[in-house]
Amino acid sequence: MTRILFAGLLAILKVAGRSVGILASGIHITLADDTFNNSIRGGDLNFRTGKFDDGTDPAGWYGRD
Repeated sequence: MTRILFAGLLAILKVAGRSVGILASGIHITLADDTFNNSIRGGDLNFRTGKFDDGTDPAGWYGRD
């Protein structure tokens, strides 16, 4: 009886682990292209690129000083 319960519990844990693995494999995060992530670092908004940078882009379009 104990072996049957243990085997059932083990099967449930395997299915749950595989389900989490399948769900986690579909997540793709690209931090370099994330505008919000770039805004956390601070800087000036470059209207040419649409991203925040340090304000030294010679071709960049920045807001009024």
